[in-house]
Amino acid sequence: MGRSATSIQTEITTLETYLASADSLILNVGSDGTSVARARRAEIESRLDLLYQQLERANGTAPMFVRGRIKGM
Repeated sequence: MGRSATSIQTEITTLETYLASADSLILNVGSDGTSVARARRAEIESRLDLLYQQLERANGTAPMFVRGRIKGM
């Protein structure tokens, strides 16, 4: 089932806000404050690229054209 353009735009906005925040590189901090797990920024940016492609297809800005041949008619 396809996603609506509004749903895709909402996720894009959320991810862009997260990347713009000061805490965007910190994924998890230990309770004692000595251990820090960092988020993988490249994975989030690749997800954003995919979402922008989906949004353009949903809006009709960049429609997907498919060519094929019919055989046996």
